[in-house]
Amino acid sequence: MPLLSGLRNAAAWGVEVAATAPAGLRTLVPGAPVPAALREDVLVAVGHAQGAAGVAWIHGRWRAFAGSTPDGDVRLALAAHAERCARAGHPVPPTELADVLPPAAVRGVRAVVARGRIEAEVEARARRVVATATALRRGPPTVHHGAGLVVDLPLAAVGLALAAPAAGIGLALGALARLAPPVPEVEGAGDPDVGLLGVLAAEAVPVLLGNAAVRAVALGSPVVIAVGLRSGGSAATVRVGRGRAQVVDGLTPDALVVLQGDAEPLVRLATGILLREAHEVAPRA
Repeated sequence: MPLLSGLRNAAAWGVEVAATAPAGLRTLVPGAPVPAALREDVLVAVGHAQGAAGVAWIHGRWRAFAGSTPDGDVRLALAAHAERCARAGHPVPPTELADVLPPAAVRGVRAVVARGRIEAEVEARARRVVATATALRRGPPTVHHGAGLVVDLPLAAVGLALAAPAAGIGLALGALARLAPPVPEVEGAGDPDVGLLGVLAAEAVPVLLGNAAVRAVALGSPVVIAVGLRSGGSAATVRVGRGRAQVVDGLTPDALVVLQGDAEPLVRLATGILLREAHEVAPRA
């Protein structure tokens, strides 16, 4: 797990934190260019890229509650950017992100990457403190041990104190995510009478129910909520409630609202789901 080495790399990340501070603060509030799901995807990607298993695990709990980025292109670009920063040891231009995200979101992602790098550094220092303490129990201290603790101990202590609330909240949100009802299989998705629009809508349902709070409210509702979709000459209705999700061809009379427009967002969403699954399977292969 690499530590920040050299004044140049440390200064580069310090400048990055200062330059992106306003965008970083905006990532913490609702309605920001970088939503919570994307923010946690970034932090998980940085944790994996830096070998910070603890950072990746904690933010994985946050992501389990918030849901996940539906667009697979974005997730692949995030992972590539995090890997490039990890290999370089300093911030690199976010060229991949500029192709898939608007400028405001790119600035927010840069801020979150810098935050993740600091969190990874804190974990690395804490691991070194534990390793040094273990070594001291086995034998007399050396000059190397003392010099390392002088730097590592205060950085680890301050960093862990600041990270403790976020870690605690992450654990609580992860527990809530596990208590929320699972995403049900969308009934009717394989019905031959359901057209392409209905199939795309069925693919979108698991992503739209990715947030644990939304899933608990929608699936736990005693009233079935029906939303109609219309694109050109095609139409479909999605029903969610009472622990079930269903898609049917055409518009049904119980549709509370009808969304009309191009099917391209649903196509991108369905494509993103496949890319996301491929991205998650690849590290396990």
